[in-house]
Amino acid sequence: MIVSFVQTKGGTGKSTLSINTAFSKFVLDRFRSIALVELDPQGTLQSWWQERVAEGRDSYHVSFHHISSTQKEVIQQGISAIASHNDLLILDVPGESTSKLHTKFACAFSDIVVIPMRTSTNDESAFKNNLLPLIKELVKLTPEKIGSFFILPSFTNPQANKEKIIDYFNEILPNYIRCLPVVYPSRSVYENFNRDGMHIREYADSLSSNKRAYAQTYKAVDDIELIADAIFKNME
Repeated sequence: MIVSFVQTKGGTGKSTLSINTAFSKFVLDRFRSIALVELDPQGTLQSWWQERVAEGRDSYHVSFHHISSTQKEVIQQGISAIASHNDLLILDVPGESTSKLHTKFACAFSDIVVIPMRTSTNDESAFKNNLLPLIKELVKLTPEKIGSFFILPSFTNPQANKEKIIDYFNEILPNYIRCLPVVYPSRSVYENFNRDGMHIREYADSLSSNKRAYAQTYKAVDDIELIADAIFKNME
């Protein structure tokens, strides 16, 4: 199974979601071998993983792979090789507004494509002009891809009405793209949880001596578990 986090613009939370979904309790309990795969040539996740290894952190049954090539054949061969040894692949796809090579690959080969998107004019415009035409063409050529694409409302106000946000997206989306029944709230902890190669649960546990900070951070842990649950329920 392949799950991708895709958006043609940067700064939408794809890497944060990729890391923490791979290490979510929901995923760890259900898959024997999980591959976290970075397709971004810049290697942001690679640096994070190297810190993780240096700190001696337990990776459980998660492995990391970095495919930095911009050649379609190399990417395809690399993903195929990784998929042959793992039950689940989670792809972190770079933001691409021009060639969209990695984006096209992820949309074509993934079982589930999660698209983090804010309820903002800029995000909606970028989606409409860059990603939507690609998905529309893919669904036209491969009708079985209908039902593979999901919007994840991102950076929402934690106090906002979740149902209204989800309803908003469902109203504006074409019928071959759905909105997940969860949101990805804006929380300051997402900006600094990954120090020293940590994932969000490890970071929360590191704050256990500070009850208030621990409780606040565990809200983010709960966010990720709800998101993971929503993603994989669509595979049932």
